[in-house]
Amino acid sequence: MSEVKLTGKLLNSQELLEALFSQESRPSLRWLRNQMRARVIPFVRVGHLVFFDLELVRTALANKNLVRGRSLQGI
Repeated sequence: MSEVKLTGKLLNSQELLEALFSQESRPSLRWLRNQMRARVIPFVRVGHLVFFDLELVRTALANKNLVRGRSLQGI
């Protein structure tokens, strides 16, 4: 089993969405649950409760969704 180090306070679903997104661009709890189901966003389960580490989620979203521009070496 791989070692994962939690770096900060654990957040619930609503707190995570508030910490990651502004009010105008905040996705729904349904979107978050779909991302959890697809294993895009890492989460910690304690019994039936689900929590998130903010930095792990930010890293996972950046790795999965970051769009990189083309290289300018060929010009």
